[in-house]
Amino acid sequence: MKFDVAVLGAGPGGSTLAALLAWRGVSVALVDRDTFPRDKLCGEFLSYDALPLLDLLGIGDEIERRGAPAIRRCRIVSRRRTFEFELPHSARGVSRLLFDELLFRTAVARGAQPFDGWTAESIDHNALTIARAGESHTVTAGVIAGAWGRWGRFDTQLARLFARDRSHRSFGFKRHYRGASPGAEGAIELYSFDRGYLGVNDVEGGLTNICGLVHADRLAGHRGRWESFVTAIRSEEPPLDTMYSRYTPAQDDFLSSEPVIFRGRRAVERGVFMIGDASGIVDPLTGNGMAMAMQSALLAAPLILRALRPGSRTEIEAEYIAAHASMFHPRIRWSRAIATLLSRPAILDAALRAARPEGVGRMFVRRTRAELASVQRMTEAWRISSSV
Repeated sequence: MKFDVAVLGAGPGGSTLAALLAWRGVSVALVDRDTFPRDKLCGEFLSYDALPLLDLLGIGDEIERRGAPAIRRCRIVSRRRTFEFELPHSARGVSRLLFDELLFRTAVARGAQPFDGWTAESIDHNALTIARAGESHTVTAGVIAGAWGRWGRFDTQLARLFARDRSHRSFGFKRHYRGASPGAEGAIELYSFDRGYLGVNDVEGGLTNICGLVHADRLAGHRGRWESFVTAIRSEEPPLDTMYSRYTPAQDDFLSSEPVIFRGRRAVERGVFMIGDASGIVDPLTGNGMAMAMQSALLAAPLILRALRPGSRTEIEAEYIAAHASMFHPRIRWSRAIATLLSRPAILDAALRAARPEGVGRMFVRRTRAELASVQRMTEAWRISSSV
């Protein structure tokens, strides 16, 4: 089976890229091992700098119609202090169950060929093998885009340097809850605990998502029992215990992640264009992961179009690497510094004692996401070029 582009992974980055390219008449294979709808580990906070892309893809009104709540404030809760500031624009709380399905269906409606439920097993230059229930096919493509998330088998197969790291590994965990959240409506809350942190925000359907990140060395003795770990951090941090006491689980089990490794990643590896978390991970505390995934697709799409034409592929790959670094690396560096503070409760308390909420809030937002006007210019440029 031959395509212009094969996209491996149909999360926010992969489906956005597939939709954009199919819109331009490119033949796209969109491969994901899951079928939709499906749940994914995520903070489920959609930053305001992703909203122009929702409008470009035509799903902004549908997300609002499906009840994704507006989020207008950020609240940081430490042991002794609560620090709150307004966001410059409203964000959205939206589950991956809803968001990924909408994006996937949009890509297919635009003309992408769906291979949901198929596992990509190997990459060999411009060919990949996909399999399902004993059946396998070889897919060839002029460009392969990697959108498989934080960790995938191809990271090892492509000998990516970060995959060898054993000392900087964290794990994520999340669960949906129901219950009263007095004062929390319209806000995202961040809670600190030793070597980790939690984010709490409402999503559609009257649900609240509680998602955490913890360094691997804190999990010794719990052996994957997330209920046991949550009990431990509730006993350590009274604000966490108070928060959890408001809710009852709406899901039977926790969802947890493969290792999350905060190390530098190249935006192109052996000719594969990386987007989303496969190209670089921003700390979940920023609430910018889904926005970055979609923005990386928008950044990569015109360069992939050029890579499909005759010419120097090496120069185009270098251009994407440089543009990706300029757009995302400062956010990733700042997110790591903020995460270091948030995962040390005593130091966070001291820092909040001296902080001025609005000034610090503006700096936090400015350093960890794209300027809204910049994303609007990028989306408008794509819209205009697609109508010519």
